[in-house]
Amino acid sequence: MQDNTPSGGSDAAAHDGHVDAESKRDIRCSVIVVNFNERTVLLDCVESLSSAVSDQDEIIVVDNGSSDGSADAVEARFPQVRVVRLPQNRYIFGLNDGLAVAKGRYVSFCNNDMLVEPGFVEAALPLFDEPDVFAVCARVIDRNGKEQGTRTAGVWKHGLLFYEPLDHSEVPTACFFAVGGQAFFRKDLLLTVGSIDELFWPMYHEDIELSYRAWKAGYRIAYAPDSVCHHLGGHTSGKVFTEVQLRSFVRQNEILTVWKDVTDPWMLVEHLIFLPVRLVVAVLRGDRGTLSGFVSALGRLPLALRARREAAKLFVTDDRDVLAKVSVEAVNRPLGSAGLYRPPRAKSTSQPCP
Repeated sequence: MQDNTPSGGSDAAAHDGHVDAESKRDIRCSVIVVNFNERTVLLDCVESLSSAVSDQDEIIVVDNGSSDGSADAVEARFPQVRVVRLPQNRYIFGLNDGLAVAKGRYVSFCNNDMLVEPGFVEAALPLFDEPDVFAVCARVIDRNGKEQGTRTAGVWKHGLLFYEPLDHSEVPTACFFAVGGQAFFRKDLLLTVGSIDELFWPMYHEDIELSYRAWKAGYRIAYAPDSVCHHLGGHTSGKVFTEVQLRSFVRQNEILTVWKDVTDPWMLVEHLIFLPVRLVVAVLRGDRGTLSGFVSALGRLPLALRARREAAKLFVTDDRDVLAKVSVEAVNRPLGSAGLYRPPRAKSTSQPCP
């Protein structure tokens, strides 16, 4: 397993023609976008972000070794944007390389295939007024104008941890997990808890694991209804991996999340009871993704146990307490009723993406 704390990568090179000026700025929020060979989509994304940030913020593009001129195009069109060039594709974990050079008090992890509304940043940051808020999840709308379900509850079922999408709320609420490509984090807490963990390489479920780890460390996650972005979807992973591979990544990381973070004895017993049942069903159905995911997870068991020991040092609450806090009933309570600052409502301009 590679370290899940941001290192910046020895091969990463940040383009900073204005380093001296930037070093003197007090940066509020660093918006980090990860990209691989999606030049046109990336440029549209950065264009929308440029309209959503203020002069207190910075945009960082992490380019995962693209061959389509993505990094050059961003530098030419948006000279104010910092570009981190990586020699190879680090997938979602390129965000950690952006985090390593981020100067903001807050950071936002963004996919390249999203367009944000002007209030994207301003509507999210007030929810951090409470010191135990670890992350804030934006409202995400798909290209057809439908809710993508980023307001979520957490569910433990048959030995695994799942999320349940909930209807959009007009007021801020709690949220089970901060979606990896459309969320904000308090940077000092992100560095304390640890960022997305490369145990879950190459992708999927790493944001759920990070969020669950943060909840167990005593922090909270909020949903910001007025921080709106539109997700185009399907612009990277589906072009690099097969459907069987993508399914295997999900199954691998569902299992690894339990092995790393779940400490309740009876929940672990339930996991061990249902795991062979899942595998038998997978054999009968010819589900190669699930079987491959289990084999891969098993190969990472020593790394998962090492990560488990480190994560446990931060835990201050148990699994059942966390599940109560992220239940449907708990998540559906407005944050304002629990004493959290509720930002003024801004008129949403949510429309289907062209």
